Amino acid sequence: MKIWCSKDFTGHQPVGTAAIVVAPDYNQAIALIIAELKTAGLKWDGTLKEVQLENPHVIILNDGDY
Repeated sequence: MKIWCSKDFTGHQPVGTAAIVVAPDYNQAIALIIAELKTAGLKWDGTLKEVQLENPHVIILNDGDY
């Protein structure tokens, strides 16, 4: 499995959004996030980037700066 990160899709309010997806590949990750957002009444309009697991690092999903 791979880990995917999105932090730029449109949410319910005009503030930051963030999601983590665990899936074997990009196509499955997109399908999963589209389905999950649909259940929340949202549509997918963001980007999805694979999280690299080779080296320790941090991805700030939302730092509160609106």
